[in-house]
Amino acid sequence: MKKIILIVVMLLVAHTTSVMAQTDTDVVNFTAILQDVLNLSVTAGQSQTADFDEPAEYNLGIDAVGTTTITVESTANWDVTINAADFSDGGGNIIPIENLGVWCEATGTHLIGTEVDCNYTSLAAALGITAVDQTILDDLGGNGGDASDNAFNLNWTMGTMQGSMNTNSIFEQVSDGTIGALGTYTTTVNLTLTAHP
Repeated sequence: MKKIILIVVMLLVAHTTSVMAQTDTDVVNFTAILQDVLNLSVTAGQSQTADFDEPAEYNLGIDAVGTTTITVESTANWDVTINAADFSDGGGNIIPIENLGVWCEATGTHLIGTEVDCNYTSLAAALGITAVDQTILDDLGGNGGDASDNAFNLNWTMGTMQGSMNTNSIFEQVSDGTIGALGTYTTTVNLTLTAHP
C-alpha cells in the first residue's frame, strides 16, 4: 500500500511539474522610422519698422532697427538664404532693397566659425539684401541639430551704407529721385532653409 501511495504521489508530482513547465510565447514586431526633419522658425521680431524722422537718420541711416530671432531644426546639414523685393509704397515708388542690411549672431550651442558659417557678423560687415537669394548662414562642419543648437539673431540696419548695402544715403536717394516720394514703404523678407547631404 505504501508503494502504491508513493507511486501515486510521484505521478502527481511529475504531472504537476510537467504542467507547470509548459509555456507559450509570441512576438511583437516593432518598426521605428526616422525621417528627415527640416524646420525654420521665426521666434521673435517678425515685424520690423525703420522710422526715418531725423536728419541724422536720413544722412547716416539707422544702425539698430531691431532683431529677429530664428531657430533651425534639421537632421541634416543646412543653409539659410535671404532675399526681398524692393520696398514699395503701393503707388509706384520704391526704396531699393539694398538699403536694408542684416548681420547675424549665434545664440545657440552651434557657433559661427565652428559649426555654422556667416560672413556678416557685425554692423560694419552687414549684408545688403537683394532680390536674389544670398546665403546668410551655412554649414561649417556639421550644423544639423535642434533649436537649442541652432538659434540666431538677425540684426537689422537700414540706410547705413555698411558692408554690401547701398552706398548712397537715404537723403541722396530722395534728392536724386531714386526714392520718388516720402511715405510708408513695405517689403517682405524671405528666409529659405535648405538641407544638404
